[in-house]
Amino acid sequence: MENIIKLKRKEQPLVVSVVKDEFIEASEKAFDCAFNGVSEFYPWEKPIIPEKFNIGVIVGSSGSGKSTLLKEFGIEKKIWWDRKKPIVSWFKSPDEAINKLSAVGLNTIPSWYKPFHVLSNGEKFRAELGAKLEDYAVIDEYTSVVDRNVAKASSMALNKYIKKNGLTNIVLCTCHEDVLDWLEPDWVINTDEGNFYPDFFQLGQISSWKSIAQKTISGPCLKTIII
Repeated sequence: MENIIKLKRKEQPLVVSVVKDEFIEASEKAFDCAFNGVSEFYPWEKPIIPEKFNIGVIVGSSGSGKSTLLKEFGIEKKIWWDRKKPIVSWFKSPDEAINKLSAVGLNTIPSWYKPFHVLSNGEKFRAELGAKLEDYAVIDEYTSVVDRNVAKASSMALNKYIKKNGLTNIVLCTCHEDVLDWLEPDWVINTDEGNFYPDFFQLGQISSWKSIAQKTISGPCLKTIII
């Protein structure tokens, strides 16, 4: 049996109110629904997390409560870039710049010599990720604006950098499950399923999800099919 813990919702909801106007009334008629002007959302409770870990991931679709839960782990660092300096000059030392920019998959050297505001969206994401890479970092919208092949390559490089340098308690929030096998996180929270996987990926083992899938499709005739 895989180690899976069900998440709980908080008893106190988040509440937001709006003034009903002609637009709401028109949409009520169009979709045959009623709205009283009040929206409620019951956030997930933060499960008991190991005191020390390398990488944790919160994964789920938009609106599932993952970003709200991420705030329980800390505040995402804001990076201020000098418009007159290249991104490589932002870091504390040349070695840190080279190592961190490489660790997030930003390996196009000409891009290092450009100021942040002229980079592409994907390059901006990776530059900011490198700048935020430290103990207890929390990062939302992980790999949301990059190509999926780039996302996987960056995740593999990030995983190696974090573990090689002993960085701890880094939490990433994403809507993409495809990065999990490359990140090899210690634990995963799935806000779509309401599940917490405290031992999601251990060294030398497959992920919990792949293990569950293998057991699901195995049987007396098929034996075990490895995916």
